[in-house]
Amino acid sequence: MTSRTTNNTIREIADFLRTLDRVAVTTHVGADGDAIGTSAALVRLMRHLGAEAVFCHAEEVQGYLRWLLPDEPLTEMPPDHDLLVVDTSRPDRTGVPIPDAGARLNLDHHEDNPYYAEYNLVNPKASATAELVAGLYRELDVPIDRDAADAIYVGVRTDTGGFTFRNISPVAHELVADLLRAGVVPAEVNEKINRRGSIEQLKVVGSVLASAEKFGEALVATVDNADYERTGAGEIDSKEAIDQLRTVEGVDVVAHLREVPGGTKGSLRSETVDVGEVARRFGGGGHRLAAGYTRKGMRPQEAKEELLENLEGVVDLGGGR
Repeated sequence: MTSRTTNNTIREIADFLRTLDRVAVTTHVGADGDAIGTSAALVRLMRHLGAEAVFCHAEEVQGYLRWLLPDEPLTEMPPDHDLLVVDTSRPDRTGVPIPDAGARLNLDHHEDNPYYAEYNLVNPKASATAELVAGLYRELDVPIDRDAADAIYVGVRTDTGGFTFRNISPVAHELVADLLRAGVVPAEVNEKINRRGSIEQLKVVGSVLASAEKFGEALVATVDNADYERTGAGEIDSKEAIDQLRTVEGVDVVAHLREVPGGTKGSLRSETVDVGEVARRFGGGGHRLAAGYTRKGMRPQEAKEELLENLEGVVDLGGGR
């Protein structure tokens, strides 16, 4: 099965979903709130349509998001299922491998998505992919119950930084109002996703913040294996630091570089700079103001020097280099 390499309408996607009997839903590696929230909502939607639907992801789902899923995730895609991929900008980043037959659906909001599935619904103007699955509920005339509402709310809330990022829109706020009417209690969701940390996570975030260096309008922080060993935390735990790094006055590009097996992962954030373009120089991608990449065979300090070289002329690095 080959991809159509074109974007479909929401009506076309809704009609297509009605034809499916057995589906496996997956999302990108390093799944976040939008990835898991959208996946959970899509599984519930497909079950309402009468299909057998499961969530598949080879990686362990983080505990603060696990409650959104209706069942324990499968680590492999079962045979004779159609693969539906959400919130994943590239086919090489899926949580389970795309089969030879290809992905049937690609539901996403990243502007660099190449339309790699048979059916594609990609809308970069959406604040979160969860917005798109909510639209499918409406198009299919399926009521959003409390469980689905919680999942969609988490997707929108996390991908907008708690409704503070520039990608938030009136449409997203109107959707959230509907989700609250469906039973979502923001205080309860906050308790589940923001008050489930560990002392180890707190310590590794502290290590990240302590490593931060300011170079004019850029701020770069690193975390490596020695930090993980000292704090007892892991790479995923350290990701919570990036929002705090963004609070420094006068900084327009924030980079969080963390060591992973075989290399370094980088997360980039900005208010005005196209960090998606910067990430693509390293084989990564994402949104214009929020992107990421992986550098194989490179440790965080090396990745830091490489990144700063690439930020020359993109932002004012001042006298810090």
